[in-house]
This record gives sequence, structure tokens and C-alpha cells, in this order.
Amino acid sequence: MKNIVILGAGTAGTIMANKLRKTLHHKDWNISIIDREKEHYYQPGFLFIPFGTYTKKDVIKPKRKFIPKGIDFIFSDIERIEPSQNKVILNKGQILRYDYLIIASGAQLKPEETPGMKEELW
Repeated sequence: MKNIVILGAGTAGTIMANKLRKTLHHKDWNISIIDREKEHYYQPGFLFIPFGTYTKKDVIKPKRKFIPKGIDFIFSDIERIEPSQNKVILNKGQILRYDYLIIASGAQLKPEETPGMKEELW
């Protein structure tokens, strides 16, 4: 059995999980998806909450709801990736081996890492 590990259950990771589970036979492929957050925030909907179009319940949903059956969903931080050994180590020491790795972890703004970005105009 081959293993696919998807890092991130945001839009990209969720789309890949759904597409791969429909395409690849479950007896031949094990698919795992890892994310630290259990809830999905539909951010465009936040714009409509003040006007009563959406409520908090409309824009915050469990991520598990969007992941198909047959995929191992793990809620954890990722400690590191060891590409030379085809493994991902999670923060509690759990090791996931993979044949294919999909990194869909999104972006985090870190302006403090660029000199001058955190000055008065930021």
C-alpha cells in the first residue's frame, strides 16, 4: 500500500484529499491529512456578519465535515519534514511515512523577518 500525506486541511489540502480519495482505490492508497486547527473559517463570509446575512454558525464549520471517509485526519502540529527519509514527524513524536507528500499548509505573514517591515508604516 502506498501512502500520501497532505499537510494542511485548508482549501488546497481539502480539494486534494477529496479528489485523491475519489480517484485512488482505498485498498492501494492510504491518505492522511494533517492540520492543527479543527475548525474552518469561511473568511469571505465575515464581511456579511455585521449585516445579518451570515451568522457565526454559517462561517465556522468543523474541518472534518469536508474530508471524505477513508482519509486519516490527524489534528497536530508538524515538527519537521525529513524528505530524505520520506517522513513527517508530528509534534508528539508520531512519524508518518509517505510515498507522496503534498504541502498545502498556506502562508503566515511574518513581517518582522524582513528588516524595516515592522517600522511605523506597518
